[in-house]
Amino acid sequence: MINDLMVDVLVNLVKRHRRISLNAASDILGLDIEEVTSLAQVLSGRDDFAVFDNSICFLMPRDQDSYRVRLRSHYIEKYAIGRLAASFIVPGEHVVIEAGSTMTILAQHLSQVENIEVSTNSYAVASMIVGAGNASEIRVIGGNLYTDGQGAMGPIALRTVKQLDADWGIICPVGLSSSGELMYYVEDEADFARAVMKSCRRTMVLCNSSKIGVPSRFVANHCSQADMLVVDSGIEPSILEGLTAQGVRDVHIADVEAEAASEIVLLDI
Repeated sequence: MINDLMVDVLVNLVKRHRRISLNAASDILGLDIEEVTSLAQVLSGRDDFAVFDNSICFLMPRDQDSYRVRLRSHYIEKYAIGRLAASFIVPGEHVVIEAGSTMTILAQHLSQVENIEVSTNSYAVASMIVGAGNASEIRVIGGNLYTDGQGAMGPIALRTVKQLDADWGIICPVGLSSSGELMYYVEDEADFARAVMKSCRRTMVLCNSSKIGVPSRFVANHCSQADMLVVDSGIEPSILEGLTAQGVRDVHIADVEAEAASEIVLLDI
């Protein structure tokens, strides 16, 4: 018999994490994996939840956590993704980078690439790369400065991005829906990402596995319009197959297990 109280407990847990593996839910709730699977099947019958191979998602958009919380949330996954993404950038290239916690962590790796040109609406990204002293050229995109690490947005930022002619645009949506939509909670962020994709010769999408299958409020574009998707090894095979079927061109998977803890330094920006 399904315990209605435990169903409600699982509901709250999934809403908090947006997407959580059944194994993690089992550990947190202190239940057997069979019990959690049964509870998840109950939720799968509701419109606002979806169950994949080994995870369950909450499908209703919700506000983002604060920048400082997001900077530490899924840090190892973001670190692995950032390292892999930076390896595709070569000296001399012009890269446009949007604001966000994943981009701040990406900058930690990108700062090691010499003589690149970076345009960004994020003061955190800019300061990280400037501080490395690798003779890179940094342009900060102006506009309406959002609080909490969201960077500069609005008409000025959009006009600036539309005038750029860059080699790479790197974006990181709030969610990547199961149908391949790149989604943001704030409309200005979706507009900015769309402009980046249009102004750059190639687009790289960074997305940790906790965001995959989780929609948000505003669509920037479809993932098939990007040239590369970089995810972590937590992505489930069925979801990856679904995205490939949606037209995702080039997927690279960062191995989270390969990241040695001694190499990772938490940022405090």
